[in-house]
Amino acid sequence: MDLDRRAADAWFRRRGLPMVIHRRRRGSGVLRRSTPGLVFLCLLDLLLAGLLKLLDVPAEVLEARMRGSGLAYVLGVLALMFAVVVVPAVAGRLMARLLRVLSDIRVRLAVMGVTIGFWLLVLPIGERLTGLVSWDDPLWVAVLTNVVALAVLMFLVRIGVGSILTWAARSAVQQVRAIGMLASRALPLLLLVVMFSFFTAELWQAVERLSPGRLWLVVGFLVLIGAVFLASMLSDEIKELKSWTVEPGMTVLRGTPFDDDDTSPEPAMLSRAALTRTERLNIALVLFLAQAVQIVAFGVLVFAFFVVFGVLILRPEVVTVFAGRESAPGTLLGVPLPVSSALINVSLFLAVFSGLYFAASTATDARYRRSFFEPLLEDVKISLAARDIYLAHWADVRRAEVVTLEAEDIP
Repeated sequence: MDLDRRAADAWFRRRGLPMVIHRRRRGSGVLRRSTPGLVFLCLLDLLLAGLLKLLDVPAEVLEARMRGSGLAYVLGVLALMFAVVVVPAVAGRLMARLLRVLSDIRVRLAVMGVTIGFWLLVLPIGERLTGLVSWDDPLWVAVLTNVVALAVLMFLVRIGVGSILTWAARSAVQQVRAIGMLASRALPLLLLVVMFSFFTAELWQAVERLSPGRLWLVVGFLVLIGAVFLASMLSDEIKELKSWTVEPGMTVLRGTPFDDDDTSPEPAMLSRAALTRTERLNIALVLFLAQAVQIVAFGVLVFAFFVVFGVLILRPEVVTVFAGRESAPGTLLGVPLPVSSALINVSLFLAVFSGLYFAASTATDARYRRSFFEPLLEDVKISLAARDIYLAHWADVRRAEVVTLEAEDIP
């Protein structure tokens, strides 16, 4: 039985490894694979414009809403922000499934054509007719911007960035599902380390007196340190992955396009081909994003904990003593929150610091590594095992082509 090339290509793309796919097949179906991303952009643009229109109210109206039902208003805005991201992602995923189900090429082309037409023309005109965007913004500029965005999207899909970003989004959803493991295994021990910092007045005073720009500069500096640390750690891990392989037919390949023994080359042929530079970069990026998603999920968990904990235990007058002055109402990414800015800033700083600590722990602590990092390595090892079979199959195809050509040359 021949290896199903399309299924094998799709399997590697779903795992965020488009660079493993043979060069001849990386650009196949670019328009079809770009359509779900275009659906995502359409809904994201529409919902984001609606959300910004809803939040664009005078300051006195916003203050009245916060005084009247501050918590309900904040929760409503956060729910809308969540929907702005989730609804387009779900719609894009449904479109991808629809295109896979459609067998009639004409119907598939019609669906893709309608989606492109909606993005290029219907959406810019509709936003102006509904008042989401002012007519003062030239329509031709919006259309030209969408044309450029479509070209960029197709280019990113062509070089494999779309597959990696889709995989990263799927990984983020999986980390949300695993938030209980983060809370039960990683959070309690970390709280013993940073809890005392939360009650340090000097930390509150230092963070409260930072301007928003300077605070985000500090956050960016800590994130940069964590990124450099992860990159250096992953470089060593990839060197060890080069020598790892499995025999065909093992359970790790069950349920994949490579689990049929008839499609697998002989074990002797499964020599590990050297990873190309693009493959090493692809694997490193996948591991980096997977680890980064874990760290971000953990940081959000820590941030939420300290905000809730601070609201429960710290009275406003205590916050004033800690910060050294009366703190203004807090905001996060432009969204007003019914807590002080000092509590938001301190919680944000401790969350980023905790994420850096968590990143270091996954590399140095055996328990953390076994729970959070080694499963990521196992996924990559399975992909490398499939890569061995995939490349060996292409070698078989190439040899068959050469034999056929030589046979045709024989008079």
